[in-house]
Amino acid sequence: MRRTSLSLPSFRRRPASRDTWSRMSIVAVLMVLSTSFGVVVGNQSGDDSAVTASTMLTQLPEFDVVEETYDAIRENWVLNDEISDQELMYGAASGMVEALGDEGHSSFLDPEEALDFERSSRGELIGIGIQVDVTGPLPVVIAPIDGSPAFEAGIQSGDVIIAVDGSLSTEVGSEDVVDLIRGEAGTDVTLTIRHQDELEPIELTITRALINVDPVSYIMMPDDVLWLRVSQFSAGATEGVVEALRYGQSQGMTSVILDLRNNPGGLVFEAIGIGSQFLPANSVLYQEQDADGSVREVTTLGSGGEWQDGDLVVLINLGSASASEIVSSGIKSNDRGTLIGETTFGTGTVLLPFPVGDDSVALLGIKLWLTADGEEIWKQGVDPDVEVTLEPGVSPTLPFQFETETVGDDDLAGLDDAQLLAGFDEASATAPE
Repeated sequence: MRRTSLSLPSFRRRPASRDTWSRMSIVAVLMVLSTSFGVVVGNQSGDDSAVTASTMLTQLPEFDVVEETYDAIRENWVLNDEISDQELMYGAASGMVEALGDEGHSSFLDPEEALDFERSSRGELIGIGIQVDVTGPLPVVIAPIDGSPAFEAGIQSGDVIIAVDGSLSTEVGSEDVVDLIRGEAGTDVTLTIRHQDELEPIELTITRALINVDPVSYIMMPDDVLWLRVSQFSAGATEGVVEALRYGQSQGMTSVILDLRNNPGGLVFEAIGIGSQFLPANSVLYQEQDADGSVREVTTLGSGGEWQDGDLVVLINLGSASASEIVSSGIKSNDRGTLIGETTFGTGTVLLPFPVGDDSVALLGIKLWLTADGEEIWKQGVDPDVEVTLEPGVSPTLPFQFETETVGDDDLAGLDDAQLLAGFDEASATAPE
């Protein structure tokens, strides 16, 4: 299936911004993520302790292992001419970070990967638009990005990537599958995938493209319910949520469905900004735990939000991670709304990029974050108040899939999205007669 151009219907959506779109919790510009996503808080350079540690490195007895391994490779490797010293050093750096055991979070990015990371922070997303879990024996799609080539081609959460352009994932390794999927805009990649709970694999040929992602979309539903979707906690997301809530109030909304399904996270200040729209000022949104075990409460902003008293339903699923878990757990811990769907992914570290060497980056987890109640989310996730799963092969419905300004009763009757329908039933239950 080749990518067809996306035709945007008539619905309320915040205009895209090329300069401010940010997806700081990804490592590669084609939106492929390992294990989970982490909350990225900014940029940082090395400090004095790092300088001291580096000067001690070559004096450590253990450093002999690195030197002797290098000598063994250079003197004995049969294809010695085919690998450069630079590639060997990148491999050593990657190995050190991998030794931390923070799978899918902390990572070493070579200059090309670091450039992809920097481009992604500006919203220059080139690829097919998927998030992938590479920790298992086969890579599994966590979620396609809204409106991306992968989304249009029918890629679904839970899809297993069996091969890329004929190269089997079992042979090249799950992490190397990421590199095979990457490529220039306008080029094709053929994925052999198996949908969840289906036996027979299928092939999809997808054209890589420049992806401009608008993180916020919204539409009115029957009974004056505002359906507000946040696909990424990227730069400008809070502004988009404020705009959506003000629009809903102008339409007389009585309740809000906050759809965080398949939202892999993003910038921590956007999570705080969005959480602040629904929770009273100075409410504890989440907690941070640093390396020495110290815990700090993070509260909502004191300026007041747009929807702090009205009815609220939050939709979550396995693809909800990182900042999505900050916001959804904060709403749950403060008894502010009802969570409907599935247990979230279970992300638990705050990521910080450290520039190193020749434009490479060490992306390191520097803090754990906990719920407002002090419960750990790492590998646990946030449980819904009401568990609702989708039938195999059914993907979450999105606001821009509707051709009208509002969702009507007939539209709802034709939906297979049990989570959205359950959320609507909950949100409309208190609507005035």
